[in-house]
Amino acid sequence: MNFQRTVKLETPMHKKVRNLQEFLKSYSGKIGLVSHINPDGDAVGSLLGLYLFLKKAGKRVTPYLAEKVPHYLDFLPDVDKIQSKLDATDIDLIILIDATEFSRTGFNAPQTTPIIRIDHHISGRTYSKYDVVIPGAPSTASILLKFARKYDETLISTDIKKCLYTGLLTDTVSFRHSNSFPWAFKDAYYLVSTNLDVTDIASLVYERKKIKTLQLLARVLSTIFIRDQVAIITIGKELLLEYNIDRSETEGFVSYPLSVDEAIVGVSIVEIEEDRWRTSLRGKNKVNLAKVAETFGGGGHFNAAGCTINGKLDEVIDSLIRTIKIHKV
Repeated sequence: MNFQRTVKLETPMHKKVRNLQEFLKSYSGKIGLVSHINPDGDAVGSLLGLYLFLKKAGKRVTPYLAEKVPHYLDFLPDVDKIQSKLDATDIDLIILIDATEFSRTGFNAPQTTPIIRIDHHISGRTYSKYDVVIPGAPSTASILLKFARKYDETLISTDIKKCLYTGLLTDTVSFRHSNSFPWAFKDAYYLVSTNLDVTDIASLVYERKKIKTLQLLARVLSTIFIRDQVAIITIGKELLLEYNIDRSETEGFVSYPLSVDEAIVGVSIVEIEEDRWRTSLRGKNKVNLAKVAETFGGGGHFNAAGCTINGKLDEVIDSLIRTIKIHKV
């Protein structure tokens, strides 16, 4: 009898992960890890998860963020190791994490330092043959978990798992968004089965609000209005100053306009400086918000995106609503 051996072919995704893993195993230069402005759970969790992993692997590595880590993520291991000033001339390699392109980091673009991008956003720039960009992944943290397990699973400490689980939990909005498919639950199961206290992580992320943040929220909710199925709240910088709150602490406010029954998109607009507004967009599977944000130089996912828009508030709102209409599905 003739028997044919079944050969398991390597998928493009696994090839990308393997290529990066093989490259970094032999790499000995200084590595800088960076992520995007207005950092969320996936950005910070992935940044610190990879930092801790590469450090355990014996690499010279430093994490960088141009903006302050939000209060709800300040429990993550080694968060105090994140640097706010990046000198690309002092780094041999930059790994861009959870961002479509370097301009989204808030740092000056490096002139000669090579960049590798690890991300799950559907659009963006290609930087090298070692990029690992997988739009089908539920989070960048999920890509890094796959990378770490392939590189050396014994190096994945509890602290690394805590960071990566935080990225997964927040980017799927507690497994409620459309990116919460089998891959996300498989990652969660792997992390839970290794005795990670995910209940504690959820509590630290979602149940630690400062009273002044809630007082600000009460004021902000009085600004809510709906137009053309878009519910919007606005936060002026004078309110942030009155309550002495960093705008990063308003990150979750966008969920309130999204919850309006008639709305298909929720929007939070925060004043950065005069005629400059940080906009967070959340959706209900009716509008491609990644495309909306890209129109204004931002980025994100189908149901969650962000951008910074210049102009008078009324002009910004009009532009947003027009663009949202264009990208309805």
